[in-house]
Amino acid sequence: MTQAPPPYGTPSGYPPGHGPLPPPKKRPSGWWFVLGGALVVAAVAVGVAMFVWVLSSFLETDAKVPADGQPHVVTVETDGDRTLWLQDGTGQSCDVVDTRTGEAVAQDPLIGSYQRSDSDGEWHATGSFDPGSGTLEVTCTGGGTALVAPAPQIGSFAIGILLTILVPLGLGLAGLVVLLVTGILWAVRPARSPAATTPR
Repeated sequence: MTQAPPPYGTPSGYPPGHGPLPPPKKRPSGWWFVLGGALVVAAVAVGVAMFVWVLSSFLETDAKVPADGQPHVVTVETDGDRTLWLQDGTGQSCDVVDTRTGEAVAQDPLIGSYQRSDSDGEWHATGSFDPGSGTLEVTCTGGGTALVAPAPQIGSFAIGILLTILVPLGLGLAGLVVLLVTGILWAVRPARSPAATTPR
């Protein structure tokens, strides 16, 4: 004879095959707010640092040459082309000679126009040239001061600007997502016990 099931379900009080529901998850640790805020702050700091770095590379100077009509020997790096920055409003012109060979250095025209300014004045870039041995004799006329500096690299400069935008943007978005998700979970979940302090 088959025994009839209890009239009120299983003795445990739960439907057959089911146990008690798991306890609700507790709200996340407050350290997640700290993490989100740190990412936002890091985004600002990294953005400023990268902008200064990109700008400083564009304003780098190898040597300053008085435009007094006299030859001046300068030493530059040989890791890439150089350019002359002539001071605005002076009508400067410069000749460059490689001291190792004694030959004049040919200057190629730049693509586009470039301007720069600092506390010493304002300049515009002229042609770029191969630094050769790295020891150059530069003769400039027109008065004022001319600059010898690395030739502008548009590709590198554009990549630097792009990274200056994308890296801080990624950090900032990650921080905002962490803050938003943590805030929602903090509002809808019950409080954590005092002992539960590590992030989950």
